[in-house]
Amino acid sequence: MTSALLLARDCIICSVKVWLVPIECAFDAIESELVRRGVQLYPVE
Repeated sequence: MTSALLLARDCIICSVKVWLVPIECAFDAIESELVRRGVQLYPVE
């Protein structure tokens, strides 16, 4: 039973990672476009 639970957990983690890839790519594209336009994204230290 434990091995089935571990497999189910791994499948859920993998499917969430696959689902988040396009969102992460979109955020990276938006961030790079903002940087290209000269927008300061992070506060100066």
